[in-house]
Amino acid sequence: MSDTTFEEAKRCPKCDMPGDDKSVTTVTKGRRKVKVHTIYCRNSECKWYNTSWLVQVNEDGSIPQAYQQIGPKQFPKLSAESETRIQESIEAQLAAETKPGSEVRNPFSR
Repeated sequence: MSDTTFEEAKRCPKCDMPGDDKSVTTVTKGRRKVKVHTIYCRNSECKWYNTSWLVQVNEDGSIPQAYQQIGPKQFPKLSAESETRIQESIEAQLAAETKPGSEVRNPFSR
């Protein structure tokens, strides 16, 4: 379902100014190929200045409506056991970080 043109899709989601099309990549989705344009906002007054977004153009030239993340979460709910384990880990980390006279070192630093 397409209800937008490429010129509309190129407009910045924040300031509504036309963006700069910097690159095009062809992606295979099943049996069809789509072009994905990387667009950058060039309005220095905009919060999204120099931020990119993607615009998909189908083989027939149509542009699908942008996905809005307003539906239900799309990942499985954690088990009660996992939730308990995570909560205990967070509490242990907090206790280690706030214990007077202790220092928590980064195990990945040298």
